[in-house]
Amino acid sequence: MTLGLVTYRTLTAGLDPFLPLILNSRVKKGKENPDRLQERRGYASRKRPAGKLVWMHGASIGESQVLTLLYEALKKSAPDLHAVITTQTQTSAGLIARKDLPDLVHQMAPIDTPFATERFLKHWKPDLAIVAEGDIWPNMLSKLDRKRIPRMLVNARMTEKSLQGWERYPLLAKKLLGGFEPILPANQRTMDGLRHLTGKRMKLAGNLKYAAPELAADEAELDRLRAVIGNRPVFAALSTHPGEEEMLVEAFEEILKELPDALLIIAPRHPERAGDIMPVIGGYPFYHRFQERAPSEGDQIWLCDTLGELGLWMRLANIVFLGGGKPGSGILGHNPIEALKLDRYVLSEPETDNFKAEFADMTAAGAAEFVSDAQSLAAAALPWLKGERTFEPDTGKLASYLSGDKPLRLAKEAALKHLKIAAAS
Repeated sequence: MTLGLVTYRTLTAGLDPFLPLILNSRVKKGKENPDRLQERRGYASRKRPAGKLVWMHGASIGESQVLTLLYEALKKSAPDLHAVITTQTQTSAGLIARKDLPDLVHQMAPIDTPFATERFLKHWKPDLAIVAEGDIWPNMLSKLDRKRIPRMLVNARMTEKSLQGWERYPLLAKKLLGGFEPILPANQRTMDGLRHLTGKRMKLAGNLKYAAPELAADEAELDRLRAVIGNRPVFAALSTHPGEEEMLVEAFEEILKELPDALLIIAPRHPERAGDIMPVIGGYPFYHRFQERAPSEGDQIWLCDTLGELGLWMRLANIVFLGGGKPGSGILGHNPIEALKLDRYVLSEPETDNFKAEFADMTAAGAAEFVSDAQSLAAAALPWLKGERTFEPDTGKLASYLSGDKPLRLAKEAALKHLKIAAAS
């Protein structure tokens, strides 16, 4: 055990008695579900099913989408397989609950203290651990190794800042990251960084999210909303964050000067922010999706603070603004491929390092562009809202994003190999 790991383990062991206080404080801030605090301490709320069980872990919505996609693929080859999936956020818990996949149990992720992780593993006894993207927790990983539970890292994605952070602790990085078999990097930067940190050979797998089907939408609800909208031009701003709504409403003011019947849809990344967004909307007539049953024709802005409905808003839109790229926010962008699969042009602010290659390819292919302020946002959106531009990108340059079979196949085959289950043809 490295000195860094010993130090971390000692510090987190001292934290364990104070977890109730820490968690209750997070409840008051709306960051924890008060009914699920025991799960955060490693106490299971469900019984472990018999037979082979995979533990899957990811931080939030994006990772849970990757893991449920992989679980569905595994389930086709191993119908008797069970899984427990852990995430850190309430929004991801809600998303998994709505999917309601057979034999998949969701638990809130245990906080990474030695005692919480031990309680979790002692109860669930997984045959395999699958971690998505980069949510790495030292106590949990070292306990997996001690219990000889194999672990995989799928869709591995790390920012340059994260990789540089690991470089400060090379022995710890090699022990924790090198214990994954295999590591399936989603992009070149992550692969190069992890090769350097672990000394392991690996191949670029690609982003597993590309294997996902188009975002779903309730067809009856889609028809109902289209009837309300009629021929109005629709600008959908999706996965927005603080500071972006102000820019959007300012750009919308410019758009209304030329298209007075235009509609702006705002779907924040975190629905609980609706109360902060309402003052930004100001005096515009607006529809509040969470509280109201149906919009009216006079609503100029729709505030859509619900989960699992991005497929609706993308299909209704003439053009999409994707949040998360605001300089200085530290969010570093959101996945633009979901919009690409629905033939929607994407606008974003430029700080999108988490999806650097994807945005570069999409801008080169004529499927996306960057904006810097309200004026450039309005100027970029107007031709699409007026019907002067149509979506005709160079799909040859985007073929890998529109298929995504390779990363899902590699992850599935590796998991089944660990479980000693033959893959279905």
